[in-house]
Amino acid sequence: MEGIFKRTLAPNIALILVMIGVSYLSTFLSLRMTADGYPLFYTGILYSGYCAGMMIGALYLKKIIFIKGHIRSFSIFATTISLIILFQSFSLLPELWIFYRFLTGIAAAGLFIVIESWILLLCHQKNRGIAIAIYMFAIYLGQCIGQYGLGLVPINSILPFNLAIIFCIASIIPIASMNCKAPSLHESKPLHAIALMKKIPLGFLGNFTSGLILSAFFSLMPVFGRHEGYSLLQIATIMSVTIFGGMLLQWPIGKLSDTVPRRVVIILDCLLIFLFSILLCIYYKHSYFVLLQLLFLLGGCLFTLYPISITYCCDFYDASGLTCISAAALLYYGVGCIIGPIIASAFMLFAPFAIFIYFALFSALLGIFAIYRSQKAPTIAEKNKENYQAHPGIQENFSEID
Repeated sequence: MEGIFKRTLAPNIALILVMIGVSYLSTFLSLRMTADGYPLFYTGILYSGYCAGMMIGALYLKKIIFIKGHIRSFSIFATTISLIILFQSFSLLPELWIFYRFLTGIAAAGLFIVIESWILLLCHQKNRGIAIAIYMFAIYLGQCIGQYGLGLVPINSILPFNLAIIFCIASIIPIASMNCKAPSLHESKPLHAIALMKKIPLGFLGNFTSGLILSAFFSLMPVFGRHEGYSLLQIATIMSVTIFGGMLLQWPIGKLSDTVPRRVVIILDCLLIFLFSILLCIYYKHSYFVLLQLLFLLGGCLFTLYPISITYCCDFYDASGLTCISAAALLYYGVGCIIGPIIASAFMLFAPFAIFIYFALFSALLGIFAIYRSQKAPTIAEKNKENYQAHPGIQENFSEID
């Protein structure tokens, strides 16, 4: 455990820095469009554009990682994001913002594939849940800190863009300064996302559902806060408390998923998302403090769905294909992210709190499918779990089918 932490320290620090900038910019853009009087639909499309870029990046950018390696690829993608944000700051046209967010999503997909595959290649099968938990902890720590940047600079100025650029550029420093090498990587036989979905439907549907829910949370929860009359600081607290809940539960959920069947953990997670979402529908107006408590618990479940799902996918596949698994998981997550804000914004046309009904509905659908799969398909056999290879070979080897 300590060895994995040390080997992945530099990429995780870099990830924290870039997530501070990217998550801060995402929340800022939602609030800025609302303040400028644009319809709620535009806010949803803005985030969907970002996620469409992530989907495209997941399809094509893994080739750059195989050619350039993890360290150089990270530097390329982080610099690209910084340049795109800089160009975005030159224009206030929402149509151009959607285009720039699309380009940002492409580069962000490359960053996530680099770090995810880096960590997965350095961990043992039985410790994979904890390793991914550390990775997700870094993401959510960066997102949590990034929310409080809202109060540092005026929302109607160019300074928020500059702040995001600073953190994205700074993320290259720990990667460029590290003494140890990134894991060796050789390109394996291409894996098609549709074939992977057929082999492991529950895992990739979990990634898709996570995209549906989290994209709606990041793009529309600030709008919910505005409709309820909360200040910028209160909205930042709503966002950060929810993310903080997910951050704190990464370790116990990751440990649990390494101990009991991950399919059981997915079912439990969906049940809790449904429960806390229904409670929020009932008690969100009770008091601000009650709202924060329930969002903390909801966040603990929302933000653990993706890491559980991707770890579940990796259980069925040879270590040489983990980069392709990461790319496919991000692809389905991106598809969910494109659709999510559009559907959720339609829910919120009836009432702002309907975003919680949206969370409850899709978590229930995934939970029902997970129960169905648990009755139909066998769990992965312990004997088929492979030992960790520091320098994995090139072979295609599904252990069992979900």
